[in-house]
This record gives sequence, structure tokens and C-alpha cells, in this order.
Amino acid sequence: MRFFKLSLLMLALSLPLSGHAEDNESLTTYTDDSATTGKVKAALARDQMLSALDIKVKSDDLGAVHLSGSVRSQTEVSQAAIVARSVSGVVSVQNDIVIDAPDSVKSK
Repeated sequence: MRFFKLSLLMLALSLPLSGHAEDNESLTTYTDDSATTGKVKAALARDQMLSALDIKVKSDDLGAVHLSGSVRSQTEVSQAAIVARSVSGVVSVQNDIVIDAPDSVKSK
């Protein structure tokens, strides 16, 4: 009987530890996401063609990057994808950047 009680106590004490391990895994995943996102944003900022543009970047723990926002030309859309793909750790790029018409075209 004493062995049974000791076993139950050990089991009860180990349960919170396993939940804590999952929390640490989530934290690691989040860190990897923000690290990849940060590397892609930095690469976009270094690119002379793209540095002044408003491009949003999101990434997941599998190396998938999602680009969104607006730029002035198809060349800039393509360049953003090329720069993102060149970053270490990026496996795929979903490019949802749109071409924003200049103000003079919008007002017509």
C-alpha cells in the first residue's frame, strides 16, 4: 500500500512538469518565429529598392514566411520575395504584396 501511495505522489508531482515542458516548447517556437521574421525584415530594410516600403512579414516555426503590404511595382513585389527566400531558415514564401497605384492615378 505504501508503494502505491508513493507512486501516486510521484505521478501527481510529475504532471505539472510535463505541462511546463510544453510551455517551454511553445516559447521556443515563438522565439524561432520572431527570429526568422526579424531576419527577413532586416534583409528587406537593407535592400535599397525595398527599404522605404511598408512590407509586413510573418513567419511560422517551419520556415514559412508570409509577406503582405503594398508596393509601387511588380518589380518590387518580385524583389521582396527574392530577398525573403535568401534569408537563412526560410523554406517557403507566400507573397501577398499588392501593387498600390500612385495618388495621381487614384484620383482620376
